Amino acid sequence: MNYEESIEWLNTVPLSFDRENKNYEFKLDGVKAFLSHLKNPQSNLKIIHVGGTNGKGSTCSVISSVLQESGFKIGAFTSPHIKDFRERIRIGTDFIDRDFVIEFIMNNCLKIESLGLTYFEISFAMAVDYFSKNMVDYAVIEVGLGGRLDATNVVEPVVSVITNIGYDHKEFLGNSLEEIANEKAGIIKHNKPIVIGEKNEKLRGLFKVEADKKSAPIYFSKISQEYKSDLSGPFVQKNISLGLKAIDILNLGIEKKDIQKGILNIKENTKIYARWQLISKKPNIIFDTGHNISALSTSILNLEKSSKVVFGTLEKKDQHNIFEIFPTSFRYYFCPVPSKRSMSMDKIENEVSKRGLKYSFHDNVSNALSAAVKDSNQSDTILVTGSTFLFSDLY
Repeated sequence: MNYEESIEWLNTVPLSFDRENKNYEFKLDGVKAFLSHLKNPQSNLKIIHVGGTNGKGSTCSVISSVLQESGFKIGAFTSPHIKDFRERIRIGTDFIDRDFVIEFIMNNCLKIESLGLTYFEISFAMAVDYFSKNMVDYAVIEVGLGGRLDATNVVEPVVSVITNIGYDHKEFLGNSLEEIANEKAGIIKHNKPIVIGEKNEKLRGLFKVEADKKSAPIYFSKISQEYKSDLSGPFVQKNISLGLKAIDILNLGIEKKDIQKGILNIKENTKIYARWQLISKKPNIIFDTGHNISALSTSILNLEKSSKVVFGTLEKKDQHNIFEIFPTSFRYYFCPVPSKRSMSMDKIENEVSKRGLKYSFHDNVSNALSAAVKDSNQSDTILVTGSTFLFSDLY
């Protein structure tokens, strides 16, 4: 089995749910059993656990970059990937070794099949096993979906982070922000500090109650100063402040110059893509993975009225409402996502045809972007956004 064959096998494993979300289950039994089979590598790690609706990946990258600049050996597990599975599991600037992926799957495929594990559970278990064997100083672990019963929630972190609460995955997490917050609050652990980026007072109160139940010190981050960074976008300073607060709690004595350098070199140090990333100018082309209502609402506020939007999304209950926030002054270029769970163009047309939007449909994101560029002048802005999978054909 070579690397390509290993990934082919992994791609036959259920993600966690099918396109209609009929077989989705929140459960931790399988991943616990598998980690036990691996001799519980997560128990050997100092883990920083990052959950929330938006900004998880950016916050993970802030933490990783600053700690790397300070001389620490940092493992990071994030998802999903854009081009290569190995993007999910990184030590420093290096993605996981291909040989490790091959050997892990070859050695454990029978156990994985017997437990009926999902793609995400396998990825997470592989990550903590890799980090443990390579003896990282800290492992930054991003929550996949929700929190309370996410596969990553078997860890005992040194500090946890909840970025914010917004509407996403409502079919699994709940129809109100309070219900969603309760699921996210599940990563708060007994006697372990938790940092909150959410500004809504009612939701902050909910987190405070949960933290008090578990005797967990709770901290609310705020932007105390702005940092120069190679990351840009409407959320970046908030995520920087959040990541720095988590690091500050660890009391590692990190020097100011390492903080500044870490924030300045986030993209170089962590290989993070498509976070309000300016790809080219004249016209300005921006790639951004902010795909749900709360993220896109902020993105739209940062665009000129004549902007163009290339958009594709997965089939999710809450995504059908996203078209309500699309301004009629924009022009839209819709395309499918390279995933079996892509929202069909028929469903998108059903949503947008009644809203007075200017739009066209395209076979793929490359053609959609080409059409947007053709329709633009040098002063225009084109935002490519939606599912992370959308960008796999663009990098």
